[in-house]
Amino acid sequence: MKLGLLVASLLAVLVGCQQKPTKIVTQEPVIGENITAERLMKDNPVILDARPSFEFNLAHVPGAINVRWEDFSQQNPKSRGLLQPDLFSLARRLSLIGVDPQTKVLVLGKGPQGAGEEGRVAWTLKVLGVKEVYTVLHTSYREMNPTKEAPLVQNKPYWKPDVAETLTTDFKDFKNMVSKADSSLVVIDVRSAQEYALRNLSQIKDVKASVINMNWTEFFGEKGLPEKKIESALYEKNISKDTKILVISNHGVRSGAVTYALNFLGYKKASNFAGGYEQWK
Repeated sequence: MKLGLLVASLLAVLVGCQQKPTKIVTQEPVIGENITAERLMKDNPVILDARPSFEFNLAHVPGAINVRWEDFSQQNPKSRGLLQPDLFSLARRLSLIGVDPQTKVLVLGKGPQGAGEEGRVAWTLKVLGVKEVYTVLHTSYREMNPTKEAPLVQNKPYWKPDVAETLTTDFKDFKNMVSKADSSLVVIDVRSAQEYALRNLSQIKDVKASVINMNWTEFFGEKGLPEKKIESALYEKNISKDTKILVISNHGVRSGAVTYALNFLGYKKASNFAGGYEQWK
């Protein structure tokens, strides 16, 4: 009898020591470990919409401002991927739509249905020194912010851009770097496989650098933000966060988007050859 009571007592203690199930409240992660959709909407970011103007006029987020990547670029058709040389003028233009280096900015776009326009705009802002820039699919915005309307934009004082020169590489430097067999350097061609098969840098005799093809859409997730999973694919290609990466596309739009994504994910040695194949030829 005493043995039975002892066993019953031990079972009661063990059951009492078991922890109750923890109720887990999850937020859908947008990128990394600590950025969520809710946090993106905190502090009323400036909303830029990089879609074509006719799509913007058909339907857009209240308070959003329509910008085109071409608004910041040169007009010469042979080098239209290059930013306008007067970067201070670009910064002044941004101040008139409420953007300065401390402004949180969301750039809306079409994601894989587009050509990387929102990523190119985000890259431009990062080159000019804007610290917090996020790309988001236009169709995802309402899911992230179902109740609040976008705030009215207020002008900011003029500011001088603190240019992030490492995010862009000019033609002379690009040509010089790819002409050397440098194992610490890789060129990522982010055009489609079909474009790459027709013409790419590895077919040029003077190019000694390693050239690989990865479609630009691989670098962005379902919500339009940089895709953290791409790190595994890059690792398999021996590309680490210490690797020097030159990104190329036809005229610096898709490559600008990928450079933005890589920088966002911690690949601080990634740079956009903004002139692209248009300037190379």
